Amino acid sequence: MGASTTTRTLRTLAAAVCGGTLVALAACGGGTASSGEGGTIVIGYSGPLSGGAAAYGENIQVGMQMAVDDLNELGVTVDGGEYTVELNSLDDMYQPNTAATNAQRLAEQDDAAVIFVPHSGGIQAAQELNSGRSEFLLGAYSSDPAILETDNPLTMMVPPSFKSYSAPFVEKLKTDGVEKLGLLGTASEYGQSWTSLVSEEWESQDGEVLTDNSIDYSTVSDFAGPVSRTLSEEPDVIFLGGPSQPTALIIEEARGQGYEGSFLIMDQAKFEEMELFTDPENLNDSIGVVPVREYEDPGTEAFVSAFDELVDGARPATSEVSLHYQSVALSVKAMEVAGTIDDPQAIRDAIGDAAGQVDEQFHVSGFPTEVTDAGHLRNEDFQAAYRNSDGEYEFLPIEHAED
Repeated sequence: MGASTTTRTLRTLAAAVCGGTLVALAACGGGTASSGEGGTIVIGYSGPLSGGAAAYGENIQVGMQMAVDDLNELGVTVDGGEYTVELNSLDDMYQPNTAATNAQRLAEQDDAAVIFVPHSGGIQAAQELNSGRSEFLLGAYSSDPAILETDNPLTMMVPPSFKSYSAPFVEKLKTDGVEKLGLLGTASEYGQSWTSLVSEEWESQDGEVLTDNSIDYSTVSDFAGPVSRTLSEEPDVIFLGGPSQPTALIIEEARGQGYEGSFLIMDQAKFEEMELFTDPENLNDSIGVVPVREYEDPGTEAFVSAFDELVDGARPATSEVSLHYQSVALSVKAMEVAGTIDDPQAIRDAIGDAAGQVDEQFHVSGFPTEVTDAGHLRNEDFQAAYRNSDGEYEFLPIEHAED
Protein backbone atom coordinates (compact mmCIF):
# COMPACT_ATOMS: atom_id res chain seq x y z
CA MET A 1 0.00 0.00 0.00
CA GLY A 2 1.26 3.58 0.16
CA ALA A 3 2.94 5.48 -2.64
CA SER A 4 5.82 3.80 -4.44
CA THR A 5 9.36 5.16 -4.25
CA THR A 6 8.97 6.47 -7.80
CA THR A 7 5.74 8.29 -6.98
CA ARG A 8 7.23 9.80 -3.85
CA THR A 9 10.22 10.99 -5.86
CA LEU A 10 7.96 12.61 -8.46
CA ARG A 11 5.98 14.26 -5.69
CA THR A 12 9.15 15.62 -4.09
CA LEU A 13 10.37 16.99 -7.41
CA ALA A 14 6.99 18.60 -8.08
CA ALA A 15 7.08 20.28 -4.68
CA ALA A 16 10.56 21.60 -5.36
CA VAL A 17 9.53 23.05 -8.70
CA CYS A 18 6.46 24.68 -7.18
CA GLY A 19 8.32 26.18 -4.25
CA GLY A 20 9.14 23.36 -1.86
CA THR A 21 6.00 23.37 0.27
CA LEU A 22 2.92 21.20 0.60
CA VAL A 23 0.74 24.14 -0.31
CA ALA A 24 2.69 24.70 -3.49
CA LEU A 25 2.54 21.01 -4.31
CA ALA A 26 -1.25 20.99 -4.19
CA ALA A 27 -1.50 24.14 -6.27
CA CYS A 28 0.55 22.41 -8.95
CA GLY A 29 -1.92 19.51 -8.79
CA GLY A 30 0.01 16.50 -7.45
CA GLY A 31 -0.55 12.98 -8.67
CA THR A 32 1.20 11.25 -11.53
CA ALA A 33 2.66 13.07 -14.49
CA SER A 34 0.60 11.61 -17.33
CA SER A 35 -3.13 11.87 -17.97
CA GLY A 36 -5.25 8.93 -19.03
CA GLU A 37 -7.50 8.81 -22.07
CA GLY A 38 -10.46 10.07 -20.07
CA GLY A 39 -8.73 13.16 -18.73
CA THR A 40 -8.49 14.45 -15.17
CA ILE A 41 -10.64 14.11 -12.07
CA VAL A 42 -10.23 17.13 -9.80
CA ILE A 43 -10.77 16.69 -6.06
CA GLY A 44 -11.09 20.07 -4.35
CA TYR A 45 -9.92 21.05 -0.90
CA SER A 46 -10.41 24.28 1.03
CA GLY A 47 -8.68 24.31 4.40
CA PRO A 48 -6.37 26.29 6.68
CA LEU A 49 -2.94 26.20 5.05
CA SER A 50 -1.62 29.28 6.83
CA GLY A 51 -2.13 30.83 10.24
CA GLY A 52 -2.64 29.11 13.56
CA ALA A 53 -4.44 26.06 12.16
CA ALA A 54 -1.98 25.45 9.30
CA ALA A 55 -0.58 22.23 10.78
CA TYR A 56 -4.09 20.79 10.92
CA GLY A 57 -4.85 21.84 7.34
CA GLU A 58 -1.55 20.56 5.97
CA ASN A 59 -1.98 17.19 7.70
CA ILE A 60 -5.30 16.78 5.92
CA GLN A 61 -3.71 17.82 2.64
CA VAL A 62 -1.05 15.14 3.03
CA GLY A 63 -3.67 12.45 3.62
CA MET A 64 -5.61 13.54 0.55
CA GLN A 65 -2.51 13.66 -1.60
CA MET A 66 -1.50 10.18 -0.45
CA ALA A 67 -4.90 8.91 -1.61
CA VAL A 68 -4.56 10.68 -4.96
CA ASP A 69 -1.12 9.17 -5.55
CA ASP A 70 -2.24 5.68 -4.60
CA LEU A 71 -5.37 5.90 -6.75
CA ASN A 72 -3.29 6.94 -9.73
CA GLU A 73 -0.97 3.97 -9.15
CA LEU A 74 -3.92 1.59 -9.13
CA GLY A 75 -5.59 3.27 -12.11
CA VAL A 76 -9.01 4.91 -12.28
CA THR A 77 -11.55 4.03 -14.97
CA VAL A 78 -14.91 5.78 -15.23
CA ASP A 79 -17.41 4.82 -17.93
CA GLY A 80 -14.65 3.27 -20.01
CA GLY A 81 -12.27 6.22 -19.81
CA GLU A 82 -8.97 6.19 -17.92
CA TYR A 83 -8.48 9.14 -15.60
CA THR A 84 -5.76 10.79 -13.58
CA VAL A 85 -6.85 12.14 -10.20
CA GLU A 86 -5.59 15.58 -9.16
CA LEU A 87 -5.86 17.45 -5.86
CA ASN A 88 -6.49 21.19 -6.06
CA SER A 89 -6.14 23.00 -2.74
CA LEU A 90 -6.94 26.55 -1.63
CA ASP A 91 -6.12 28.23 1.68
CA ASP A 92 -9.12 29.51 3.62
CA MET A 93 -7.25 30.42 6.84
CA TYR A 94 -10.11 28.75 8.78
CA GLN A 95 -12.51 31.48 7.65
CA PRO A 96 -16.06 30.31 6.73
CA ASN A 97 -16.68 32.94 4.04
CA THR A 98 -13.32 32.24 2.42
CA ALA A 99 -14.07 28.51 2.46
CA ALA A 100 -17.34 29.13 0.61
CA THR A 101 -15.62 31.36 -1.96
CA ASN A 102 -12.92 28.74 -2.46
CA ALA A 103 -15.47 25.98 -2.90
CA GLN A 104 -17.33 27.98 -5.52
CA ARG A 105 -14.09 28.64 -7.38
CA LEU A 106 -13.06 24.96 -7.24
CA ALA A 107 -16.47 23.89 -8.55
CA GLU A 108 -16.88 26.49 -11.28
CA GLN A 109 -13.31 27.07 -12.47
CA ASP A 110 -11.67 23.71 -11.73
CA ASP A 111 -14.71 21.50 -12.34
CA ALA A 112 -14.34 19.75 -9.00
CA ALA A 113 -17.43 17.62 -8.38
CA VAL A 114 -16.22 16.72 -4.86
CA ILE A 115 -14.80 19.34 -2.48
CA PHE A 116 -13.61 18.75 1.09
CA VAL A 117 -13.80 21.35 3.87
CA PRO A 118 -12.49 20.47 7.37
CA HIS A 119 -14.15 22.97 9.71
CA SER A 120 -17.76 23.43 10.77
CA GLY A 121 -18.12 27.13 9.87
CA GLY A 122 -16.74 26.60 6.38
CA ILE A 123 -18.89 23.53 5.87
CA GLN A 124 -22.07 25.35 6.77
CA ALA A 125 -21.12 28.27 4.52
CA ALA A 126 -20.42 25.87 1.63
CA GLN A 127 -23.76 24.15 2.20
CA GLU A 128 -25.47 27.39 1.21
CA LEU A 129 -23.89 27.06 -2.24
CA ASN A 130 -23.44 23.43 -3.14
CA SER A 131 -26.97 22.49 -4.18
CA GLY A 132 -27.67 25.72 -6.05
CA ARG A 133 -25.76 27.28 -8.91
CA SER A 134 -22.45 25.68 -7.88
CA GLU A 135 -23.29 22.01 -7.51
CA PHE A 136 -20.71 19.82 -5.79
CA LEU A 137 -20.58 17.00 -3.29
CA LEU A 138 -19.29 18.44 -0.01
CA GLY A 139 -16.86 16.25 1.94
CA ALA A 140 -17.59 17.61 5.42
CA TYR A 141 -14.90 16.90 7.99
CA SER A 142 -16.34 17.95 11.33
CA SER A 143 -18.05 15.96 14.08
CA ASP A 144 -20.57 18.79 14.64
CA PRO A 145 -24.04 17.22 14.31
CA ALA A 146 -25.42 20.54 13.04
CA ILE A 147 -23.90 19.66 9.66
CA LEU A 148 -26.55 17.01 9.10
CA GLU A 149 -29.40 19.07 10.48
CA THR A 150 -29.43 21.22 7.32
CA ASP A 151 -30.77 18.29 5.25
CA ASN A 152 -28.32 19.21 2.52
CA PRO A 153 -28.66 16.59 -0.24
CA LEU A 154 -25.04 16.93 -1.39
CA THR A 155 -23.20 16.55 1.92
CA MET A 156 -21.02 13.59 2.90
CA MET A 157 -20.13 13.87 6.62
CA VAL A 158 -16.87 12.04 7.22
CA PRO A 159 -16.18 11.63 11.00
CA PRO A 160 -18.52 10.33 13.72
CA SER A 161 -20.82 12.87 15.37
CA PHE A 162 -19.53 14.06 18.73
CA LYS A 163 -23.00 13.34 20.14
CA SER A 164 -21.98 9.67 20.03
CA TYR A 165 -19.18 10.08 22.56
CA SER A 166 -20.68 11.77 25.63
CA ALA A 167 -22.69 8.87 27.09
CA PRO A 168 -20.07 6.11 26.73
CA PHE A 169 -17.25 8.43 27.87
CA VAL A 170 -19.17 9.34 31.02
CA GLU A 171 -20.28 5.74 31.64
CA LYS A 172 -16.65 4.58 31.58
CA LEU A 173 -15.39 7.16 34.09
CA LYS A 174 -18.48 7.66 36.30
CA THR A 175 -17.75 4.68 38.56
CA ASP A 176 -18.58 4.19 42.25
CA GLY A 177 -17.21 7.04 44.36
CA VAL A 178 -16.60 9.27 41.32
CA GLU A 179 -18.91 12.25 41.71
CA LYS A 180 -17.36 15.58 40.64
CA LEU A 181 -16.69 16.70 37.06
CA GLY A 182 -14.37 19.65 36.44
CA LEU A 183 -14.68 21.64 33.20
CA LEU A 184 -11.59 22.84 31.32
CA GLY A 185 -12.80 22.60 27.72
CA THR A 186 -11.99 24.99 24.93
CA ALA A 187 -14.14 28.14 24.87
CA SER A 188 -14.97 27.85 21.15
CA GLU A 189 -18.57 27.27 20.05
CA TYR A 190 -17.61 23.69 19.23
CA GLY A 191 -16.03 23.21 22.65
CA GLN A 192 -19.01 24.67 24.45
CA SER A 193 -21.37 22.30 22.63
CA TRP A 194 -19.22 19.45 23.88
CA THR A 195 -19.20 20.94 27.40
CA SER A 196 -22.98 21.11 27.46
CA LEU A 197 -23.39 17.52 26.27
CA VAL A 198 -20.93 16.11 28.79
CA SER A 199 -22.35 18.18 31.63
CA GLU A 200 -25.90 17.05 30.90
CA GLU A 201 -24.81 13.42 30.67
CA TRP A 202 -22.82 13.64 33.92
CA GLU A 203 -25.76 15.13 35.77
CA SER A 204 -28.13 12.51 34.32
CA GLN A 205 -25.95 9.91 36.03
CA ASP A 206 -26.32 11.72 39.38
CA GLY A 207 -22.94 13.42 39.24
CA GLU A 208 -22.01 16.97 40.23
CA VAL A 209 -20.74 19.38 37.59
CA LEU A 210 -18.32 21.96 38.95
CA THR A 211 -17.51 25.51 37.80
CA ASP A 212 -16.94 25.97 34.09
CA ASN A 213 -13.32 27.12 33.69
CA SER A 214 -13.25 26.86 29.89
CA ILE A 215 -10.20 28.40 28.20
CA ASP A 216 -9.63 30.01 24.83
CA TYR A 217 -7.04 27.46 23.69
CA SER A 218 -6.04 29.65 20.76
CA THR A 219 -4.95 32.65 22.85
CA VAL A 220 -4.17 31.47 26.40
CA SER A 221 -0.73 29.97 27.02
CA ASP A 222 -0.51 30.09 30.81
CA PHE A 223 -2.85 27.38 32.07
CA ALA A 224 -1.78 27.42 35.72
CA GLY A 225 -4.61 29.70 36.88
CA PRO A 226 -7.58 27.89 35.28
CA VAL A 227 -6.14 24.53 36.31
CA SER A 228 -5.64 25.70 39.90
CA ARG A 229 -9.21 27.01 40.10
CA THR A 230 -10.53 23.71 38.78
CA LEU A 231 -8.47 21.61 41.19
CA SER A 232 -9.55 23.74 44.15
CA GLU A 233 -13.00 22.10 43.85
CA GLU A 234 -11.42 18.62 44.01
CA PRO A 235 -12.79 17.05 40.81
CA ASP A 236 -12.70 13.29 40.30
CA VAL A 237 -12.72 13.69 36.51
CA ILE A 238 -11.72 16.66 34.34
CA PHE A 239 -13.31 17.29 30.95
CA LEU A 240 -11.05 19.11 28.51
CA GLY A 241 -9.98 19.21 24.91
CA GLY A 242 -9.20 21.34 21.91
CA PRO A 243 -6.12 21.14 19.67
CA SER A 244 -3.77 18.42 20.88
CA GLN A 245 -0.84 20.61 21.96
CA PRO A 246 -2.64 22.89 24.44
CA THR A 247 -4.72 19.96 25.66
CA ALA A 248 -1.54 18.05 26.48
CA LEU A 249 -0.05 21.07 28.24
CA ILE A 250 -3.18 21.50 30.38
CA ILE A 251 -2.99 17.84 31.35
CA GLU A 252 0.68 18.28 32.21
CA GLU A 253 -0.14 21.32 34.35
CA ALA A 254 -2.87 19.41 36.20
CA ARG A 255 -0.56 16.49 36.90
CA GLY A 256 2.13 18.91 38.00
CA GLN A 257 -0.30 20.44 40.48
CA GLY A 258 -0.97 17.03 41.97
CA TYR A 259 -4.10 15.87 40.14
CA GLU A 260 -4.37 12.08 40.09
CA GLY A 261 -7.86 11.66 38.62
CA SER A 262 -9.17 10.87 35.15
CA PHE A 263 -9.45 12.97 32.01
CA LEU A 264 -12.41 12.93 29.62
CA ILE A 265 -10.99 14.24 26.35
CA MET A 266 -13.08 15.60 23.48
CA ASP A 267 -12.48 14.27 19.99
CA GLN A 268 -10.43 17.21 18.67
CA ALA A 269 -7.42 16.19 20.77
CA LYS A 270 -5.59 13.00 19.78
CA PHE A 271 -3.60 10.72 22.09
CA GLU A 272 -0.84 10.13 19.55
CA GLU A 273 -0.33 13.88 19.09
CA MET A 274 -0.52 14.69 22.78
CA GLU A 275 2.32 12.25 23.41
CA LEU A 276 4.59 14.69 21.58
CA PHE A 277 3.97 17.48 24.09
CA THR A 278 3.89 15.79 27.48
CA ASP A 279 5.16 12.68 29.22
CA PRO A 280 2.82 9.95 27.91
CA GLU A 281 2.28 8.74 31.47
CA ASN A 282 0.38 11.97 32.13
CA LEU A 283 -2.26 10.72 29.68
CA ASN A 284 -2.98 7.55 31.63
CA ASP A 285 -6.49 7.05 33.03
CA SER A 286 -8.08 9.00 30.17
CA ILE A 287 -10.74 8.34 27.56
CA GLY A 288 -10.69 9.72 24.02
CA VAL A 289 -10.67 8.70 20.36
CA VAL A 290 -8.75 5.68 19.10
CA PRO A 291 -5.21 6.42 17.82
CA VAL A 292 -4.88 5.55 14.14
CA ARG A 293 -1.95 3.21 14.78
CA GLU A 294 -4.18 1.06 17.02
CA TYR A 295 -6.62 0.13 14.25
CA GLU A 296 -6.44 -3.34 12.75
CA ASP A 297 -7.87 -2.48 9.34
CA PRO A 298 -6.07 -4.13 6.39
CA GLY A 299 -4.27 -0.98 5.26
CA THR A 300 -3.44 0.60 8.63
CA GLU A 301 0.14 -0.55 9.12
CA ALA A 302 1.27 0.35 5.60
CA PHE A 303 -0.56 3.68 5.72
CA VAL A 304 1.04 4.68 9.03
CA SER A 305 4.48 3.71 7.70
CA ALA A 306 3.96 5.64 4.45
CA PHE A 307 2.89 8.77 6.32
CA ASP A 308 5.82 8.45 8.70
CA GLU A 309 8.20 8.29 5.74
CA LEU A 310 6.63 11.34 4.08
CA VAL A 311 7.00 13.52 7.19
CA ASP A 312 10.34 12.00 8.29
CA GLY A 313 8.79 10.90 11.57
CA ALA A 314 8.06 14.49 12.60
CA ARG A 315 4.44 13.78 13.59
CA PRO A 316 2.03 10.85 13.75
CA ALA A 317 -0.80 10.05 11.38
CA THR A 318 -4.03 11.11 13.07
CA SER A 319 -7.64 10.53 12.14
CA GLU A 320 -7.73 13.81 10.20
CA VAL A 321 -5.12 12.29 7.88
CA SER A 322 -6.54 8.78 7.72
CA LEU A 323 -10.22 9.65 7.31
CA HIS A 324 -9.47 12.01 4.42
CA TYR A 325 -7.29 9.33 2.84
CA GLN A 326 -10.21 6.91 3.04
CA SER A 327 -12.91 9.32 1.93
CA VAL A 328 -11.03 10.57 -1.15
CA ALA A 329 -10.70 6.95 -2.28
CA LEU A 330 -14.38 6.36 -1.55
CA SER A 331 -15.39 9.44 -3.55
CA VAL A 332 -13.44 8.31 -6.60
CA LYS A 333 -14.82 4.78 -6.35
CA ALA A 334 -18.32 6.31 -6.22
CA MET A 335 -17.52 8.04 -9.52
CA GLU A 336 -16.55 4.68 -11.00
CA VAL A 337 -19.75 3.07 -9.72
CA ALA A 338 -21.93 5.97 -10.90
CA GLY A 339 -20.19 6.16 -14.27
CA THR A 340 -19.67 9.93 -14.00
CA ILE A 341 -17.06 12.39 -12.76
CA ASP A 342 -19.24 15.50 -12.94
CA ASP A 343 -22.69 14.62 -11.55
CA PRO A 344 -22.48 15.26 -7.79
CA GLN A 345 -25.90 13.79 -7.04
CA ALA A 346 -25.13 10.56 -8.91
CA ILE A 347 -21.79 10.34 -7.10
CA ARG A 348 -23.51 10.90 -3.76
CA ASP A 349 -26.11 8.23 -4.54
CA ALA A 350 -23.37 5.71 -5.38
CA ILE A 351 -21.39 6.06 -2.14
CA GLY A 352 -23.21 3.21 -0.37
CA ASP A 353 -22.49 0.73 -3.16
CA ALA A 354 -18.96 2.08 -3.61
CA ALA A 355 -18.03 1.51 0.05
CA GLY A 356 -17.95 -2.25 -0.48
CA GLN A 357 -15.71 -1.96 -3.54
CA VAL A 358 -12.86 0.28 -2.36
CA ASP A 359 -9.48 -1.45 -2.37
CA GLU A 360 -8.51 -2.68 1.11
CA GLN A 361 -5.34 -0.60 1.13
CA PHE A 362 -7.59 2.41 1.79
CA HIS A 363 -9.18 0.72 4.81
CA VAL A 364 -7.06 2.30 7.53
CA SER A 365 -9.14 3.58 10.48
CA GLY A 366 -12.66 2.23 10.61
CA PHE A 367 -13.58 2.30 6.93
CA PRO A 368 -17.27 3.18 6.32
CA THR A 369 -19.61 0.22 6.25
CA GLU A 370 -22.70 2.34 5.60
CA VAL A 371 -23.85 5.80 4.60
CA THR A 372 -27.02 7.13 6.21
CA ASP A 373 -29.83 8.86 4.35
CA ALA A 374 -28.42 12.14 5.66
CA GLY A 375 -25.05 11.40 4.06
CA HIS A 376 -23.13 10.35 7.18
CA LEU A 377 -20.33 7.81 6.71
CA ARG A 378 -20.39 5.21 9.50
CA ASN A 379 -18.40 2.18 10.57
CA GLU A 380 -20.37 -0.51 12.40
CA ASP A 381 -17.40 -1.29 14.68
CA PHE A 382 -17.14 2.24 16.08
CA GLN A 383 -15.00 2.39 19.24
CA ALA A 384 -13.45 4.72 21.81
CA ALA A 385 -10.09 4.31 23.54
CA TYR A 386 -9.50 4.22 27.31
CA ARG A 387 -5.83 4.59 28.21
CA ASN A 388 -5.45 2.74 31.50
CA SER A 389 -3.06 3.32 34.41
CA ASP A 390 -0.42 1.18 32.67
CA GLY A 391 -0.59 3.23 29.48
CA GLU A 392 -2.32 0.45 27.55
CA TYR A 393 -5.43 1.02 25.46
CA GLU A 394 -8.75 -0.65 26.14
CA PHE A 395 -11.33 -0.30 23.38
CA LEU A 396 -15.00 0.34 24.08
CA PRO A 397 -17.78 -0.19 21.52
CA ILE A 398 -19.91 2.90 20.83
CA GLU A 399 -23.35 3.22 19.29
CA HIS A 400 -23.69 5.98 16.71
CA ALA A 401 -26.02 8.77 17.72
CA GLU A 402 -29.02 9.35 15.49
CA ASP A 403 -28.43 11.87 12.70
